Amino acid sequence: MGTAPRRRRPQTAPKRRARLPIDRRRLQKKARIGLHAALDDVADHVQKRVSEISKEFGRSKAWVRAHLYGGSKSARFMRRVKKIRLYDAYVHWKSKEMNKDPPDGVPYKLAEIKAKIQRERPNYKVRPVADQQVWLDAYKAHKEASARDKRVNRKGEQQDATSSLKGVSNDLDTLKARTGVVSMVIAVRPEVLFTMEPWVHCDTNTEKFCNVALGKTPDQIARLLEMWTVHGPSGLISDAPKNADEMKSACRRLISSKLDDIIALRYKGGVPPTVKMNYDSYDDAILVPHRVRLLGWTFNGGKFKNPGKLAMVEVRALYNGLIDQSVRWELVPEPGEGEDDIIPITTEKRTRKTRSDKNKKRKPRPVVQPVVPDSSESGSGSGSDSD
Repeated sequence: MGTAPRRRRPQTAPKRRARLPIDRRRLQKKARIGLHAALDDVADHVQKRVSEISKEFGRSKAWVRAHLYGGSKSARFMRRVKKIRLYDAYVHWKSKEMNKDPPDGVPYKLAEIKAKIQRERPNYKVRPVADQQVWLDAYKAHKEASARDKRVNRKGEQQDATSSLKGVSNDLDTLKARTGVVSMVIAVRPEVLFTMEPWVHCDTNTEKFCNVALGKTPDQIARLLEMWTVHGPSGLISDAPKNADEMKSACRRLISSKLDDIIALRYKGGVPPTVKMNYDSYDDAILVPHRVRLLGWTFNGGKFKNPGKLAMVEVRALYNGLIDQSVRWELVPEPGEGEDDIIPITTEKRTRKTRSDKNKKRKPRPVVQPVVPDSSESGSGSGSDSD
């Protein structure tokens, strides 16, 4: 009984690809010189547009970015633009045309409109491009006018915040147990309609540090941060103005007090003079002699005016500017320190009216002698009433 011959595998030569050019890598690298610069330009443009949209429509940058990038759950990265179909635009246009003056006052239904469009000749697809663009523009305008913001799920947002903050607390506790890192986290609600209470995560040692260094407990700091976040810088003012007169008075008081501070800084090391705010002669009384100026004043066309004579819209803006330091006093650099010797004048110097009798000889004023009552007459008059 013999052994079966072993089967030989066919010997095949490996496939070889064509030899690449010697300078292929150099050419590829040269062709991709501006690739990353172009990508950087796109990223800069996107960031710029996000900031512009945020300011124009009053949304935060995070909100705009969240609606611009879809994320991984939807299996896409960039926002997918919904393309408007020509058929939808023509159906909208045709429905408005047919239901503008329907017979018997009964509007056509959608099925009837679509059936009529199907029987039309020529078909809507072969109509002139100008007509098709009119349909598309009208449909876009209709969609923009009827668009609504999504309903905000406040309860869902609060549950999401609670769950996320609980995870943060657990992670920080684990980090401290492993490495001994000390941390402090404060989370507050972003607006009035959000019902979450201020959340503070810190240990006893950190709480003592806040009491000694800042003079406040972590809960007090969280409340201050909440008022700042919800109401802005004016939320930290304990006695906020209650009416128009109080707000105007508060503006004058803030301007004068801050002027005293900047004057003390200007004459540091000596006795500062007593300077009162002068709105009518601001340049002659404040700017030129003391070289201090009030930045951020854009009210009354840029001309200084007593806050009591401004419109309430400008008074509120002035008050908020004084609180958040967008309207503030500053020192004017001395000549040779980066500032010109000539200071720009912002107010007009008042001139006295000319007398109507100027250069005329005036008569002296007559002296009027006081009339002294006679004591005898007064006495006789008082005694005549008695019987």
